[in-house]
Amino acid sequence: MLLPSPHNVDVPPALGPPVNAPDAQHRVVVRMLALWARSVQRDAHSYYQAATKAVWTDQAIDYGEEWSPTEDDLAQVLEDVWVRDYRLVMSAYQMERWSKAYQKIVGGSWQSDKGLEALRNTIEHLDDCSFTDLFAKKGPLDPGRKRKHWAIDKLPGNELFLGFDASFTEAAFHLVNL
Repeated sequence: MLLPSPHNVDVPPALGPPVNAPDAQHRVVVRMLALWARSVQRDAHSYYQAATKAVWTDQAIDYGEEWSPTEDDLAQVLEDVWVRDYRLVMSAYQMERWSKAYQKIVGGSWQSDKGLEALRNTIEHLDDCSFTDLFAKKGPLDPGRKRKHWAIDKLPGNELFLGFDASFTEAAFHLVNL
């Protein structure tokens, strides 16, 4: 069972919610932290595989052999890298949030990763940005919105690179070290 059952559902006693609520809180937080930690591991590996495939595909195109992939193949591979990039950042952010919840329970200290938070907020609100072919930058001011702060302003160069480089196999969005 991933999470305790709702109180109004009949569940066998062995699977029912714990009697002691603080213990239940601790167990759920530990379970969620473990869930997201495993997800980060899987997503980091998945991203690395996609990024490595993108590097190989780009190099194979340069060979220009009969068997070489096409530019369309590369575009499809790069889309996969982008999606896996996004999943990794979201999983890492969730793991960080559950780690914070765990540290609150056990009385430990915790410090957030401001870079990860800025990246997560940037890609979550990417549709509000302005774009060049390779970069996302802060969007135009919209008087109808009361946005005062842009997460993208906290990224290096106040922008997000939308392309891909061979060195990206070690860092998602070239910002989150695997």
